Amino acid sequence: MLAPFKSTTASLPAWRAEPATTLRPRAGTRPDVTWLLYGLLLLGVGIRLFHFLNNRSFFIDELYLNVNTINMGFWELATQPFQYEQKAPIGYLWVSRLCVLLFGKREMALRLFPLLCGLGTLGVFTLIARHYLKAWGAVVAVGILALSPACIYHSVEAKQYSTELFMATLCIWLYIRFHKSSSLPALLTWGVLGAIILWFSFSAIFVLASIAIAVSGRWVLTTRWRQFALYLIPFSLWLVSFGVQYVFIISKYPQSGWLIDFFAKVYDGFMPLPPTSVKDVVWYAQRPYNLLVHPLGVLLTLDGDLAPWQESKWRYLFKMGWLPAGLLLGGMVVLFKRNRTLFFCLLLPLMFTMLASGVKMYPFFARFMLFLTPALVLFIGFGVDGLQELLARRRALFYTTVVLLFLPLCINTGRQLANTDMFMNYEDNRGPLLYINAHYQPGDVVYVFWNMSHAYEYYKEAYQLPFTAVQGRNLKNEARNAAEFMQKMRADIPELKGKKRLWFVFDYLNRNAIGEYVGQPAWYHTQYFYATTEMQNLFNQFGRKVDELHDKPYNKYPHTVVLYELNQ
Repeated sequence: MLAPFKSTTASLPAWRAEPATTLRPRAGTRPDVTWLLYGLLLLGVGIRLFHFLNNRSFFIDELYLNVNTINMGFWELATQPFQYEQKAPIGYLWVSRLCVLLFGKREMALRLFPLLCGLGTLGVFTLIARHYLKAWGAVVAVGILALSPACIYHSVEAKQYSTELFMATLCIWLYIRFHKSSSLPALLTWGVLGAIILWFSFSAIFVLASIAIAVSGRWVLTTRWRQFALYLIPFSLWLVSFGVQYVFIISKYPQSGWLIDFFAKVYDGFMPLPPTSVKDVVWYAQRPYNLLVHPLGVLLTLDGDLAPWQESKWRYLFKMGWLPAGLLLGGMVVLFKRNRTLFFCLLLPLMFTMLASGVKMYPFFARFMLFLTPALVLFIGFGVDGLQELLARRRALFYTTVVLLFLPLCINTGRQLANTDMFMNYEDNRGPLLYINAHYQPGDVVYVFWNMSHAYEYYKEAYQLPFTAVQGRNLKNEARNAAEFMQKMRADIPELKGKKRLWFVFDYLNRNAIGEYVGQPAWYHTQYFYATTEMQNLFNQFGRKVDELHDKPYNKYPHTVVLYELNQ
């Protein structure tokens, strides 16, 4: 239950104990710390620009969405069902479509808006951190946001999640600007801006609803009914905006039972409600703890050359999750004592997200949690402020703690800079198709297996590939066993008579098409049957393999192109 703020002056109403709404640069009182803060900010900008200019191939999820973005107009994006069962806020889709019209259909054009949102998040959050936190708390909060591998990745991912993060950050900034206002123009402005934000972010409803509840609770508990009535103006505008969007857009999306099944089985992404086993109870601690990995990135990632440490009994000590977790919980205590309205504004989105996952409406998983980042790092910032007060006479210990907090971030992000193959969700869907394009000859035929159709459809259009491939159909659900499947696939291969060479493009690992239930049909997903291997055996009957673009291990880089010289 919300409680009134405690005032240091007994004669004043409790609500007046909050800090004023003026953005005061508290970190600026320490010039050395201010330079460190802006240095981290610039470093975060530079890393994002580096990965943006690196222009890696699209990841499978980017392909699924952007096949639609490059081929559909503004009205179609708002009214028509999407290929590959995709969903995204209409504001994000329209801006992405505008970028396509202005800058073309290639990757960097579609990543431009997420990049701008990522950079905007850094700038706006710096204002928020300097308003609420002391010098070192602001440095740590901005530094985590700037160096978080997940925040960096989503800033250069052609999906909506960077926009969701930016909109959540804007919600908090607008709260600072307007939550103490009593003028009608200011409240209308707050209402209109919040209403617009909802068209760019699905998750913004969690943040805005939390702000509405926390602020309303403050006025109700202090019996300031006139203020409560005034604040219903912006809150009602938000509700109307969400309702209109839900009726005309969100409700039109098809029900995705397969997607619920996918997140439940593969990622355990739904809160057990109610918990009925020890495993269910563990979920309540483990899933929030995983927020330290994604989106915050403050746990050391033990993969690649660090993978051997994953088997060590000391791995949890090396990952150092205990440090940010302790600061985050401590920061919650500090903020609860200082500013309870803000405390609930930041905490309630997490609670609502967990409840939404409990009723299987919103997966509690990785990228869907990105919008919680501003709240989480603010909690850690308050924890750093509290720790600094506690260790006022032990500065060396305090500075050591700050260094240890940043160490996993620097290692994780630094490794991805040194080796871009380690960047999140690395997939080379582009390479095989451009390789064919460079070596294609008259008389060749290209056969794209069904699990690479999304890549072909995007890159064919975006890069204007001159060859037209035969796209294999997904026939596994029409067959009862492997033999019947291969019989159907034989009839599905292109006409090879008179052709000199055959290019076969496939993904060795991907067995599930979008919209399918995990592991179905069972015979297709056994360890003894790989359809792409059987297809290669089939093509060997028509010719001999003369080339293969595949110089990395299958288990990490499964996108492959094989060239056959056909028998004449």
